[in-house]
Amino acid sequence: MCEPLNTVDLLRSEEMRRGNSVGQSVLDNTIPLCGIGHTGHMASRGVVRTWNLREMHGVIDSDDTPGGCWTFGATVAIAGFPSLDEGQVVEFEWRPTDELDQSYNFITLRAWPAGVEPVDRPSGSSAWNIDADGNVLEETDLDFPEEPRIGTAASGIVSAWHGDEGWGVIDSAGTPGGCWTYWSALHPDEVIDSQGMGQFNIRGGIHDLIVGEKVDFEWESVTDQDGYKFRAIKVRPRREIPPWQIEWIPS
Repeated sequence: MCEPLNTVDLLRSEEMRRGNSVGQSVLDNTIPLCGIGHTGHMASRGVVRTWNLREMHGVIDSDDTPGGCWTFGATVAIAGFPSLDEGQVVEFEWRPTDELDQSYNFITLRAWPAGVEPVDRPSGSSAWNIDADGNVLEETDLDFPEEPRIGTAASGIVSAWHGDEGWGVIDSAGTPGGCWTYWSALHPDEVIDSQGMGQFNIRGGIHDLIVGEKVDFEWESVTDQDGYKFRAIKVRPRREIPPWQIEWIPS
């Protein structure tokens, strides 16, 4: 066990950051310290007492953190799934705390298996799925495809169409001032709903609107789209449309 050191100077900057006065009990100079880690916090070696895989937290025991040091998954500095095992020897950085409801006086700032270098995890969050057998799989953005955009349904009249540029305006009671639209809003649902997640060749169908024709469409509000406050997501003329021919290109 490390000898007790005077912690006032060591913790002064931390307590000033937290807005505490140096005279608080958290700065009791009988708190034992083992050393200063790479991040400037106290560092020790200990053993994982408990680890709750489902809730991703546990307790590390060491001579320097009597009563245990509360630990949670976000502080585990390893590559991959941020978990520890009961009985595992770890190195960890910690600080005293009086903020926990778990009745622990210490909280982990970073923990990693003893004898290896800690791995700083990238910023942002990761999602993991633990199945009934305890197998862990990381979930990526590909596991959560973006939901199709769903606009407000309306009916209106095409008031302008610029065929050389492929855009126009639809007038309706729900879109005062006009709703801007582009030729791609004429594409079939499966193309629009793919949110650009695939490549394709498309033929057939239509690529133009006719001024004065009635259409059903879905719109969304925008800050500014070429001077308009509304933009069409899908546009469906009521005239007969030739079949679309879509060829999806494998990635």
